[in-house]
Amino acid sequence: MLKTTIQTFNDLDKWLFDNFYFEDGHVLAIKENPLEIIVGYNVKANYKANSERHILPFKVIPNKIYEWTFDKEVVNVGDDNYIECIEASEVENGICLDFSTPATFRLVADSFEIEEQELIKMTFKPWASETEMYLTTDLSKIPRPEFWKEKLSEYGHEILFRYYAGDERLPEQVPYPDYQGYYIQLADRINSTQEGIFLKHLKIENGKLSLSFENKDEELKCVWDDLTTVLADFPNAKINSGNCEFTGEKWKRYLIDKLLPTTE
Repeated sequence: MLKTTIQTFNDLDKWLFDNFYFEDGHVLAIKENPLEIIVGYNVKANYKANSERHILPFKVIPNKIYEWTFDKEVVNVGDDNYIECIEASEVENGICLDFSTPATFRLVADSFEIEEQELIKMTFKPWASETEMYLTTDLSKIPRPEFWKEKLSEYGHEILFRYYAGDERLPEQVPYPDYQGYYIQLADRINSTQEGIFLKHLKIENGKLSLSFENKDEELKCVWDDLTTVLADFPNAKINSGNCEFTGEKWKRYLIDKLLPTTE
């Protein structure tokens, strides 16, 4: 495996540049006494559930450590956790790696030994979001605001609409068909909250409706589950949540058994 010694800021910054500053990469492992850090990034990835994934890893071994601020209580390590980037910083003594994970920590040392490791081949683990959903369906007309109120009332939820931190709006007060950017909120929570379930996207194109909801109120979990059940009943519903894709029927089964797709 390729091995190099880095002793200057410029060489360290060039190595990071050549490896895209490990943006959306990983701190894969940390071994202490003596300190060794394994970092890596995806070189083959489409991020879909169960698709093939290749990670290019490097072992970083510092010589003569001046500063090491890693805190295992606040930094998550492993291929399931993404970092923002790794950058080089100029310091008075030695050379410095700054990690943004999004928690930050740094390593300052006299020099670094860097060893490229064998490519890691694996698959993306499936996961579904608890708060976001994107839907496409065979509808050529945008549902009116009254539709959501009526459907959710069948589940026992009395909802209204609002803008961010705004007052309640009855369905007939919501502009149609362009009401993207509005929130759904329970009538009795309008005055005690600023948000709700956010309608992020709403569009008709080529005879298909696409929309996206995001739950921004953790107290609306039951409303959210029932709303997604309503969405699953749309004709030929295709639901994207996390890195998984579901039909409407598969989504409703997922709400019951929480089993994620195991094949691509």
